[in-house]
Amino acid sequence: CYIVTYIAYKIVKTHIIMIRQTLKRITKVGIRGLADTPWKPQKNYYNYEFTANMNFIDHQVRYPIFRAIDLEGNILNPKYEVVDKANATRMLEVMITNREVDKAIVNLCKQGFVHLFLGTYLEEAIGPAVGHGIYPSDVAVTQYRENGIMLWRGMTGADIMHNMRGTSKDYTKGKALGHHIANPKIDIFPVSGPIGTQIPHAAGIGYACRTRGEDKIACCFLGDGTASHGDFHAGVNFAATLGSQTLFIVRNNGYAISTPAHDQYASDGIAPRGIGYGIPAMKVDGSDPIAIAYATREGRKMVMERKGPVMIEAYTYRGGDHAANDVSSNYRTPEVMKRLQPFIDSIGDPVVRLAKYMEKKKWITSYKETLTKMTEDIRKQCDISSDQVRESSFPDYTTMFQDVYQTESWNLKEQREELAAHLLSLIHI
Repeated sequence: CYIVTYIAYKIVKTHIIMIRQTLKRITKVGIRGLADTPWKPQKNYYNYEFTANMNFIDHQVRYPIFRAIDLEGNILNPKYEVVDKANATRMLEVMITNREVDKAIVNLCKQGFVHLFLGTYLEEAIGPAVGHGIYPSDVAVTQYRENGIMLWRGMTGADIMHNMRGTSKDYTKGKALGHHIANPKIDIFPVSGPIGTQIPHAAGIGYACRTRGEDKIACCFLGDGTASHGDFHAGVNFAATLGSQTLFIVRNNGYAISTPAHDQYASDGIAPRGIGYGIPAMKVDGSDPIAIAYATREGRKMVMERKGPVMIEAYTYRGGDHAANDVSSNYRTPEVMKRLQPFIDSIGDPVVRLAKYMEKKKWITSYKETLTKMTEDIRKQCDISSDQVRESSFPDYTTMFQDVYQTESWNLKEQREELAAHLLSLIHI
């Protein structure tokens, strides 16, 4: 009875301390933040207009897709050039690295070293271009095709490969599945396995940024298939009504695994849904890194000015299979590809488009030579990293008890010691 009473006392005491700390934090930050940055609805919801004419609204506005450079790299409007030579060079390097890392991981999958992989072939422009448009301090709330922004923020191809394998060199020490990258040092929010759960998280982070009066946003990445999940509607509506400083980046690559876009929705893409929830939205060419960078910069600026969310839908094409265990030719038959080809041709290869743009700007001599040389160098580094991943050990079992709490709790310590004793007993069997 004494032990039970003591444990109950410790639990109650801990909860009282947590409640006191929470109230103190709300008093110092939350209430002050709410007072400094009041949220007001963007519209007067009680100012209705009445009519004696009954009509059903049965038409859609076709939203044009914004682009800054054409397929040959020509700039369409100089005011959209927000990427200088140094950043364009880095962007191209990140895009090629992303592509080569994907190839290396596919090989690791075939060899049995990695068991989960989702590639980004022909979608590589989105990550680094969005990374260029937002602030380094903004929280990137990603899904599983966002290796580009992780590379942009300083992670290496080797870092991503070690995460995929779950080696001792992985930042999360193998605690997460492959693609479930988390890195608070560069404000990468942990990727969650269930599709769409990151959207309410991003709404909450953006809400916290506003109530604290911070010049900071949550940048939430999601796909067109994710927009068919309930968390999309709940999260986006929360962001709109609460005034979250959240920028939603929708990667529309035409497929949710094997389900084509026309079987997912009848609207003109995902952008109209944002408008339906009272959020400014637009479409951008997902293979145009210059346009994405400009749209993201302007979108972030709008988020901060209106103290509310904004949505950008990037139209792209998933050039590869959905995942390593997918065979997209089963549903993208020759007949289907014949219908898709005009759109694929209209957006082209983002890597080639950026290289051609750099050549037109005279930042490089030949786009072909630049791509060949850069690809060869990066591929060699990826081969080295692949060998290191194959040879790397897994984390020590004790790491599973780390990073749960800031300091190890008594029950975790007890569990760790029990497991150590059990493993030791197996040695003597």
